[in-house]
Amino acid sequence: MKTAGIIAEFDPFHNGHRYLIDRLRAEGYTHIAIAMSGSAVQRGSLAVYDKQFRAETAVRFGADLVIEIPAPYSCSNAEVFAGAGVAALAALGEGVIGTLAFGSETDDLSLLIRASDAADALKDSELVRRYLASGDSYPAAVSKACEAQYGREVASVFMTPNSTLALEYCRAIRRSAPFMTPFAVKRFGSTHDADGIYEGFASASYIRKLILSGDDITELVPAADTDHFDPVRISNILLYSLQSADKEMLLSTPDTDEAIADRVLNTSKGSFPSLSELLDACKAKNITRARLSRLALHAVLRINKSDILPLPYARVLAFNERGRELLGASQHVIPVDTSLSRLTSSSPTAARVAQIEQRAGLLRSLGTVSGKNINDHTRQIRISGY
Repeated sequence: MKTAGIIAEFDPFHNGHRYLIDRLRAEGYTHIAIAMSGSAVQRGSLAVYDKQFRAETAVRFGADLVIEIPAPYSCSNAEVFAGAGVAALAALGEGVIGTLAFGSETDDLSLLIRASDAADALKDSELVRRYLASGDSYPAAVSKACEAQYGREVASVFMTPNSTLALEYCRAIRRSAPFMTPFAVKRFGSTHDADGIYEGFASASYIRKLILSGDDITELVPAADTDHFDPVRISNILLYSLQSADKEMLLSTPDTDEAIADRVLNTSKGSFPSLSELLDACKAKNITRARLSRLALHAVLRINKSDILPLPYARVLAFNERGRELLGASQHVIPVDTSLSRLTSSSPTAARVAQIEQRAGLLRSLGTVSGKNINDHTRQIRISGY
């Protein structure tokens, strides 16, 4: 087997994702595993498409095995998300997944590795703290510090979202899976969050806009789901979670410090008819909208700093015969199973993580078109044809 892994959200699985998988097949990879976000996603929302649909779509169109990245990891910052994704793939055992592939604004691997080295060196550095004190967000502070110490070329990696994730993948590989080799595939066409269509390709954020507005997306995705999630349907729940929070509760959530907690508490004293308006009012030069969105989701899902622990299990969401071969070759560094109930009983940490993922699924169901409540413990895993 020549194996590769991909870390993704696939929300939705679109032509760009299919291109990445096809590129790996063209490079001779026989088995492709995916570590994919569950019901919660990194931008601080619930997934527009159901995780089972996304996993099965990925297997239908080129992947062989899909492992879930559960909440709280899937709705955390880039470092936590990347680390959990690498851990999910590494759970199959040392050397089972030999390559980690990812899309990036640059495919210069040496540049990405230099940027990841810089990120390690600059973490909690005096220079970064100085930029933070001047009002910069953490990503902006690291980028400025990197330019000052390593030059503009290396700093440019921190200025685009997929390259930023790519360097976090490189950092995670170095920390916990040195047997994996990073493989960068250059993105083309529309940028990460740009509107518009380029030769049949569009960003996931633009496709989500089209889904929510009821527009046709059939040329942009291999498969579409009619029962999608609409964040507006649960926005009042998230608004309540912020406006009713006290400082102790806010400080218990991941990535929240005194400055953010105080800003949210002081701003929330005003009257806001929508979550979006509250987030806009809380946003500042050093506090990004995505960070605030994650805070709201962490608050309603009751995710604490203490929940960001090493990944306790790897839950399989979908696979085919090649995926079965990967599972057969694995040495199971942590419990690997299709059954959430069995995984839940494997450890107290596993039970806690599974509980949070279940909450995310329940919250997502409240915002779907059908409102259908799906029990994560009783969902059936489908084995796709070879």
